[in-house]
Order: sequence, then structure tokens, then C-alpha cells
Amino acid sequence: MDSTKYNVLIEKRLLTTFAQNPLKETCKLIPFDDNTQEIDHQYAEKIDGILGVIGLPLVTKCIREESFLNKMPNVKVVISLGAGTDHINLPLLRKKGIRIATTGKINSGVTAEHGFMLLMASARNLKQAMVAAASPESFVTFRLNNNGIRLLGSTLGIIGLGSVGYFVAEKAAAFKMNILYHNRTRRSQEDENKVQAKYCETIEKLLSQSDFVMLCVPLTDHTKYLIGAKELKLMKPSTVLINISRGDVVDQDALVKALQAGAIGGAALDVTTPEPLPADHPLLHMPNVIVTPHYAGATKEVLQELLSTGVTNLLAGLKGNPMPNELECPIP
Repeated sequence: MDSTKYNVLIEKRLLTTFAQNPLKETCKLIPFDDNTQEIDHQYAEKIDGILGVIGLPLVTKCIREESFLNKMPNVKVVISLGAGTDHINLPLLRKKGIRIATTGKINSGVTAEHGFMLLMASARNLKQAMVAAASPESFVTFRLNNNGIRLLGSTLGIIGLGSVGYFVAEKAAAFKMNILYHNRTRRSQEDENKVQAKYCETIEKLLSQSDFVMLCVPLTDHTKYLIGAKELKLMKPSTVLINISRGDVVDQDALVKALQAGAIGGAALDVTTPEPLPADHPLLHMPNVIVTPHYAGATKEVLQELLSTGVTNLLAGLKGNPMPNELECPIP
């Protein structure tokens, strides 16, 4: 039996989510937290692997910055808990001989649930309703003047009908919404029929016909600023834009201008640029905009699954075995 002890840098809060810690027998765990920016030099040269959640400063440095990785010459494996890859410098990791894995599509379902929650909250003006409920002056008048939009018969345009987008479509179909979608590759006739989704060959056609537009695409060079001033002008004045993908899929400055001008009806964003937004950012203070802290893919149950998958990948990678969710690092 291999009794080798590996030195693993692990996000501190993950230690509390273990029902039974499967790493204790084979790994020496070195915790870090949200505020950790550097690693003590006495540990840096000994670290074999890193396990953490996407978005933490330390995790970001480990998968993007060569100068930071130079301080940890023995790192063999990095596990990023989440599905996105836009934040990972794959050519750099290949150059360093570091293997990396994410946790696949485990959180696709709950991400879709969150997206649909944002849609429903926007449809019924929930943010404004909560304020009105606490005000005797507006309690009754709000009910008469801000009734919202009925989902039945309204049109949802989904941009990106992958695993998350299709889960969203299933929910929209249950509410008898009309569903349009645009995707790099058209889904099969069977997939379309199951949710009664109609394919739009162009984004422009989808935008002009939708009451709600939901973004479910990964961030790539092709999708960066996919929704900008030109696209926002194509939407109806009542349309709500919902983003559960990545902040940079939307030109945020153009979105602010469109909202301020009343060119679209509202926005619901789980992702922004940057994260978090500055406290005085206009998006945080508009009554028709909902912003949540990039937690669409996070529930207690999903975190346990992410962690279990991450540990499986980590131990396999440290032992030199294939990792189930390993990413291919292209030649730089």
C-alpha cells in the first residue's frame, strides 16, 4: 500500500464540509482562505497539489500567473471546483507540466434553477415588491401599477442550449412559455420537440422576439461581449436580460446605458464584471435590476458532490493516474 504523504493546499472552508475527510490518510493539508494572497515559503516548495473553488484569489493565481507558480516548483495537480475554464491559463499549465481538472457539469441543474428563479423574480418585479410590502404608502398602489408579466404565453430566448440551457428550457416548457434558442450547433429534432423549442439561426432574430433573454454560454473569444449596444437595441423595451454565464459575455457599460435609457425592461445578473461590483455601481441601485453573488451553481448538496469529485480527481492525479475530469492543455 502506498503510504506517501502528499502536501496539498486546500481551501479552509472545504475542510468543514467533509463528512469524513478522505485526504487525511494520504495528504498533509495546508489550509488557505479567501484573503490568502501568498504561500509561506516554508510550504511553497513542498506543495504537490491544490484544491479550491473557482474565483478565490489564490486559486486564480495558481492557474493564471507564472511568477506565482514558479514559487511552487513541485505542484503536479490543480483541482478547480466548478465547470468553467475561461479563468484557466491552459498553455501555462502545460508548460509547467501541471495537470488540471474541473468538476464537470455537476452543478448544471442548480444553475438552471437559479436562472429560472431570476426570470420569475424579474417577471413579478420581486425586488420592487419587497420594498413596497414594507411601505404603507405603496402597499396597495404597487399591486395595481406593477403587476408584472405572466409567464404563460410569453417568450423566452435562450442563448446557449447546452446542459444548463436545456435544463432552463425544460422549466420554461412546464410554465407553457414559448421557447426560442440559438446555439452554435442546432439540437436534434427530438431534443427540440421535448421542450417545444424553436431554433433561431441568428441571435438577432431571437433578441427581437423574446420577452426574456437568458445567457447560458461559456466565455470564449467568440462570446466575449456577445451582448453589446447593438444587440441591446434589438430587444423590446420590456425585455429582461438574464445572465447566468459569465460577466464578460455582456458589455456591462452598454447594459447600464440601455437600462438608464429605458431601452430594455430590466436585468437579472448572477455574474458581473468585476465580482463583486463596487458598492456605488449603478446596477446595484436600479429598481429593475437584480444582482446575486455568482452562486447559481452552489447548494449544500452540490458542494458535497463537487468536493467528492474534486478529491477523486486530486488523488488520481497525485498518484499519476488518469483524472476523470482532466482538461487537455494545448501546446503553447
